[in-house]
Formats: sequence, C-alpha cells, structure tokens
Amino acid sequence: MDELTARADRLMGGGQWAEAEALLLSAREDARSAGSASAVLSLDSELMGFYRMYAKKERFESAMTAALSALETLRVRPAGRGTILINAATGLVAFGEAERALPYYAEAEACYSRALAAGDFRFAALYNNMAAAYQSLGEYGRAEELMLRAAGVLEGIGHHPDLATTWVNLAQLYTLMGDPGRAESALDRAAAAFDDPEMLWDGYYAHTALKCAGGFEELGRADTAAELRERAEIIYEGS
Repeated sequence: MDELTARADRLMGGGQWAEAEALLLSAREDARSAGSASAVLSLDSELMGFYRMYAKKERFESAMTAALSALETLRVRPAGRGTILINAATGLVAFGEAERALPYYAEAEACYSRALAAGDFRFAALYNNMAAAYQSLGEYGRAEELMLRAAGVLEGIGHHPDLATTWVNLAQLYTLMGDPGRAESALDRAAAAFDDPEMLWDGYYAHTALKCAGGFEELGRADTAAELRERAEIIYEGS
C-alpha cells in the first residue's frame, strides 16, 4: 500500500490526476477480485482523500459510502477505524458539510482514545482537522481549544513541522476573532518552530514551509514567507 500511495502521490504532484485515479481504482478492482475486503476498505479510504484533493464530491461520497458500509461488517482495529473516519470527516468539511463531519470526528476520537497513547502524533492530526470543522461553523472558541491541544501533542513529540502549521492556523483563527496581538504571537511561535535547529530539513519540511508561506504572507509577514520559500527551494534542489 505504501508503494502504491507513493506512486499516486508522484502522479498527483505532476498534475496527472486522471492517471492517479486510474491507478487507485485499478488496485481497488484487483483487491475486490482477490476477495480482500480489508484491502478494498484501505483503498476506499485512500480514494476519499484523493477525491477530496481532486475536488470530486460525488466520487468522494461514493468512496465514503463504501468505506463506512465496510466498517459495519469488517473487524477493524480501533486506530485504523479512527483514521478511516477522519478521512471521511475531513472530506465532508472540505466539501462544506462540517455538521455531517462532527459525529465521525467524535467517533474517531473515541477510537483513538481506546487504542493510542495520549501523546500519539495521530491525535494532533485529529485535533487540527476537528478544529477546521468548528472554525468553518464559526465556533472559534472550540476551534482554538482543539488547535492548542494539537500544539501540545506536537510540542511533546518535538521537532515536527506540523507544529509550525498549527501555530499558523491559530494566527489565522485569532485574526478572524479580531485579536491581532495573539495572531502576532502565534506567528512568532510558528517562525520559531521552523527555525528549530533540530528539525530535519527534508521533503516534508519543504512541503510544510511552502504551505505555511501563504499564511505568513497573508498576515503581513512577506519576509518570512520569502525565507520559507527559499528554504523549500534549497531542499528540493538538493534532493
């Protein structure tokens, strides 16, 4: 599965969305023909994420329906079940249906709480995704609480680019809340995370730097945005 998703990611990175879709659908058909219901479920979960990024709502809904139906009949470990539910919920939020997403996030959190240690990285991803749902619904206090919980998990892990992303997200949230002072403080913490001397400058760092550069620029820190883009370029040129 890892090799398959890596191939799909490379195709998507090159703008070859139809080819990536064909690859995933072919693998799903092979798994179905082989009678591997668990592999089909894994591929439906991948397809949910793919169609969210590809902005194909009807196809996303089809993959989600298949995955949720399979969860009712297959024995899936709690952590795996939680991840599939998060994929469903995150897609719903992306397509403007945050209210539908909230029960799936709640069930995913319950699954993770049964299966994972409190400081597991997967909680940070869950909290950040849940926060986006609440933010889209205008529930800024709840969104802030969840982002701060994600930041706490990531600070416990240490030296991870997603900590910077979380603080940029908080800066954007504080701006929406009309609190420029806290927005500036959050941006300072995001910049400090990127400057962590023990953080590995790899492909994920570069990806995160490019993703966050827009947030810095939007909030008035063009110099930091330019620096992050330059770092990403250095990483990609050296890879």
